[in-house]
Amino acid sequence: MRTQQRITVLGAGGRAGSAITRRVLGEGHRVTALVRSGARHPWLEGSGVTVVEGDATDPADVARAVTDADADAVINAVTPFSAPPASFDGFDESFYERVIGAILAGIRSSAVRIVTVGLSADLRLPDGRVVADDPELFPPALLPFARAHARERLALEAASPMPDWLIVVPPAGLSAEVQSVGYVLAEPVFSDAALSYGSLAAAVADEAVRPTRRGSVLALPCTQG
Repeated sequence: MRTQQRITVLGAGGRAGSAITRRVLGEGHRVTALVRSGARHPWLEGSGVTVVEGDATDPADVARAVTDADADAVINAVTPFSAPPASFDGFDESFYERVIGAILAGIRSSAVRIVTVGLSADLRLPDGRVVADDPELFPPALLPFARAHARERLALEAASPMPDWLIVVPPAGLSAEVQSVGYVLAEPVFSDAALSYGSLAAAVADEAVRPTRRGSVLALPCTQG
């Protein structure tokens, strides 16, 4: 495996995506970023990132960011909105499934590493239910978003040939205000622990470049100093 790798980050302008991009850049890797508008994120080009403007659900746009960049790994940090919308009327629950489909169509082989940022609503509770089933933990109004994220895993599991993938799920306490460092990867069980975007970025970047787990969903349940 090369020391310097070519990493494509989808959604590089978002809170998670920008933290991940900075982490990968800081490790000396070459980064291609797919964003809707490069003008909204001038720091990307200023940091030496190759910017591709496009739609993460469009296979042609994703191919320009993945195939043309000859990516060794693809990190999916895409979100359809920066904050929960007032209404999910008209929301396409196939959104994340289509993002995965575009990535699978764009990678040069099934050996290209795919790491995607998941949603805590899909994690398990001690009684076996998923978080999305508990209205006290997950607002019922956001269920369309949870269902959309759940289809992401199904799309990866159904792909043939099976790609090299991992879903990393941050806890509900993910926050820009938290100053945690380090991370712990664990089985996909819900936690409301606090976690910084920096710790999430470290976990995602590490798993993209130096994989330790494959074909599974893992949670970041706690922090370590």
